[in-house]
Amino acid sequence: MRSKFIAGLLAGVLGLSGCAGIPTSSKVYYGDEISEDTSTQFVRVIARPPSSNMSPAELVRGFLDACADPSENYGIARKYLAIESADDWNPLTGIEIYEASTVEVLENSANVTVGAEKLGTISDLGRYQSSDPGVQISKSFDLERDAAGQWRISKASDGILLSSGDVDRSFRSFPIYFFNTDLTSLITDNLLVPVSNSGAATSLVRSLLEGPSPYLSPVATSAFPVGTTLTYGSVPVTNGIAQVDFSNEILGANEVTRRALSAQLVWTLSTLANVSAVQISVSGQPFALADLGSLQTILDWQNLSPIPNANQVNLNVIRNEKIVSVNNAVEKEKYIAPASMAFAVPNYDNSQLAIVSADRKSVQVTLASESKFRLVAQGDQISKPTWDRDGNIYFSDFGQGVREVLSDGSLRVVPVDVSTLGTSDQVRQVAVASDGVRVAVVLSDGIQDVIAVGAIFKTDLETRIIGLHRIERSITSVREIVWSSPTSIAALGTDESKSDLLFDVSLLDGKSKLFSTPIGAQQLSVDGAGRLYVSAVDGAEQFVYQQSFGSWSQVASGIGGFFSK
Repeated sequence: MRSKFIAGLLAGVLGLSGCAGIPTSSKVYYGDEISEDTSTQFVRVIARPPSSNMSPAELVRGFLDACADPSENYGIARKYLAIESADDWNPLTGIEIYEASTVEVLENSANVTVGAEKLGTISDLGRYQSSDPGVQISKSFDLERDAAGQWRISKASDGILLSSGDVDRSFRSFPIYFFNTDLTSLITDNLLVPVSNSGAATSLVRSLLEGPSPYLSPVATSAFPVGTTLTYGSVPVTNGIAQVDFSNEILGANEVTRRALSAQLVWTLSTLANVSAVQISVSGQPFALADLGSLQTILDWQNLSPIPNANQVNLNVIRNEKIVSVNNAVEKEKYIAPASMAFAVPNYDNSQLAIVSADRKSVQVTLASESKFRLVAQGDQISKPTWDRDGNIYFSDFGQGVREVLSDGSLRVVPVDVSTLGTSDQVRQVAVASDGVRVAVVLSDGIQDVIAVGAIFKTDLETRIIGLHRIERSITSVREIVWSSPTSIAALGTDESKSDLLFDVSLLDGKSKLFSTPIGAQQLSVDGAGRLYVSAVDGAEQFVYQQSFGSWSQVASGIGGFFSK
């Protein structure tokens, strides 16, 4: 199945003239917009075949350049290989991305070694993962002369190497949607789609049928029955309608599953600007759902939105032991806590509020309808708390690991599968995504901070954070993180320049947007419209600033801003 996926993606040239994110004009959802301007269309990389009398090093460099052109199953790249090797080489096992400026090519007779700094990988399923700083790629190529006396590569490892520039030119990134295991809420996954004449809609649907990323597979599922395929192998889009015809496997699905797979499909295809509705059929026959017409739109499935509530725009700030709402310059005192606070975070539906004391030694909770706080946890260096959709609270106690306050008030340790990133007691912050399943963490060994994303795996007996993987390479220290959208994470921190910066990191391709910050920036928050806010402390002054067109405007005094309806 994986080979079918990547083979379909890498078939040729993708016309992406109308590829855009979820329209920002809707009151229901928002998203990063992908330009519809035809001047930003991708132009296929056209590779050059080998020329006469190339040296071994020149031939290998030409082969690497040709790997950016997947047309005709990498037909040009295969011309650099000996006849036997051309048939054996499998480019579909994944992509390693390197920094072009660091490439070194060493020629030793009939062997060439290529070394470069590794930036990341794109799996055979189209998922990007950042590599750790300092990791190197080293590939060896054996060469031989053909019957005409020209050098050709006789041995090349499977997969391909692409420079970051080749990836930028040859790929588009998209969110795709799966379900939690109960089929009650959508979970956002990420996909990189190569330039391919199979079409973006076709590529996205094929990815849905393949299933979620490996790190999400224990906690996310596709509602499509196993074995479901596209009947005609493609998804045409005509007059804004994506026409998706599936094989007969989905006829065996019950109504709940049919509705779930429809929601997955509509949310995923609606990331394309040229798709306004989706028409589903099975072997040419209409796919009927109770109370829905033949054309489905994202508005039909807005109740399953994984996007934060767009109505959450009323700012609330902490002023010592008080929480004050600030709405159009009108202030209203809402809560009085037992002592000064460092953090305050509402749950998913704004029915409860969790706070952390200013000394970061206690977590307390109150119902939103009252101001009666009860102690639920204690520690030494408690981080900003975060809620899942079921009313459970997560926080780290630096040096002690991650804790969970269950909705019934009980407390338990959350093991963190950190792999090579560090240890569980190095987790400094935890932030649950709006889908309630994905989680971002900050780990620190005292020298280097790392931002990683994983998933929350729950049973009746335990909760674990699994599948953590690094999402970027440049940030050296992190003060705070927040999910700025379902596909991006904002971080206050520094890079090697030691400058205080705001990083907005895309989970789709690992790239960061950089912004300056107000003096004394301490905390981050984001409202339902996706606008970023920074709390800053400058001496005795505490202010909340709103980001606006790359600059910051002061909107209220206080710290720890959060948003409510």
